Amino acid sequence: MKDSLFSNKLAAAALLTLLLAIGLPVMMNTVRTLASGHHGHEKHDEENPFHLAYIPYAKLEGVSAAAGAEEVKMSLGCMLAEASADRGARGAAICASCHSLEEGGGNGTGPALWNVMGRDIASVDGYGYTSALQGVEGEWTFEKMDAYLYDSQGYVSGTQMAQKIRKDNKRMDILAYLATLNSGEALAFPACEPAGEELADASGVMDG
Repeated sequence: MKDSLFSNKLAAAALLTLLLAIGLPVMMNTVRTLASGHHGHEKHDEENPFHLAYIPYAKLEGVSAAAGAEEVKMSLGCMLAEASADRGARGAAICASCHSLEEGGGNGTGPALWNVMGRDIASVDGYGYTSALQGVEGEWTFEKMDAYLYDSQGYVSGTQMAQKIRKDNKRMDILAYLATLNSGEALAFPACEPAGEELADASGVMDG
């Protein structure tokens, strides 16, 4: 016997097929967009867990003070004021694979880091520096070391050291620890002041 609802069922099947053909792609795009936004937020939290608005000096090369003024909310000095030398000592284990960190330590794959902050760049006796660092004048300031640790080869083209510490809080902790590697008191941090006033000192270039 002929199904009296056959036509209705056929129409319903056709409508369902049409809805799936149109609606499924839209639904998938929505899910992908939401997933993408969620992961992006997680990545931001991982790179900047303290939610500090700080742009490393290495990223500011070639950017005018006027262009960067609205983005830079915190200076290097203010970032360092939140840093921990104790955490930095643990983070600096990555440095210890190539450098000695103790007083009187000898050179390894890289030069000894005792008294590194504030000393002249490429000045450790008995270490064969690359020509890239030999050509850099001045001393290791917090600003220069910050940029070097952020992207060593990007900051000093041709340097032997290949290091990229992109997490601001981790880099600040290591800087705070390096400041304690001397025979006297820890090297004083830069003042916590508007970031624009510190940028001038970043235009120089860790030993390697």
